Amino acid sequence: MSKIILKISGESLKEEEENVSKNKLEKILKLVNLLKSNHEVAIVIGGGNFFRGRSHPEMDKVTADTIGIFSSIINALYLKDYLNSHNIKCILATPFNVPNLIDNLSDAELKNNYNNGKIIIFGGGVGKSGYSTDSGTILALEKLEANLIIKLTNVDGVYSDDPHINKEAIRYDYLTYEEVLEKDLKVMDAYAIKKCQELNTKILVMNFNDYEKIIDYFENKKIGTIIGG
Repeated sequence: MSKIILKISGESLKEEEENVSKNKLEKILKLVNLLKSNHEVAIVIGGGNFFRGRSHPEMDKVTADTIGIFSSIINALYLKDYLNSHNIKCILATPFNVPNLIDNLSDAELKNNYNNGKIIIFGGGVGKSGYSTDSGTILALEKLEANLIIKLTNVDGVYSDDPHINKEAIRYDYLTYEEVLEKDLKVMDAYAIKKCQELNTKILVMNFNDYEKIIDYFENKKIGTIIGG
């Protein structure tokens, strides 16, 4: 059994004019259903479908980051409601205490629920300006003692360059942590990659739309890009 963190960008929820698309929520539901019978699953969600701080350089950075943090909590609430409505028990975890709105469980309680099959949804990153959702992923990883990060993207793995722009870009089947850092491949920020190396946590990067192929990974078939030791 793997202890999994699903890393989902906020942009992955957006479709045409919908900031949170039911079609995308349904894909997450199906992915969770594929995994939860045999694995423990938590989700870290970003907020870029509502607001990306770095896209607003005219704003005070702390203010922009704060809006982004709360945007990711909005997404976490959407996702929790959708999964709960489909009989998947979820717990929302944020770095903030919001009495009467969001239960603030201890790390021990979160880990116990995770180990007992409940889906933990992390919103709000680490709750501080200057930290990306990648840092929030590492925080979730350490809290739950997970051993696999599945990063869902809009391409089918890690490339040497943006494949949407450079048709000659090379896709990698496997990379070491060192190669990701040396090649500056922007899979996750450098801090997150170094922490995964320290914790010996594998990262699978795959296409969000290919969620049904996730079983291939656990059957040792090729899918996406694997980052490891």
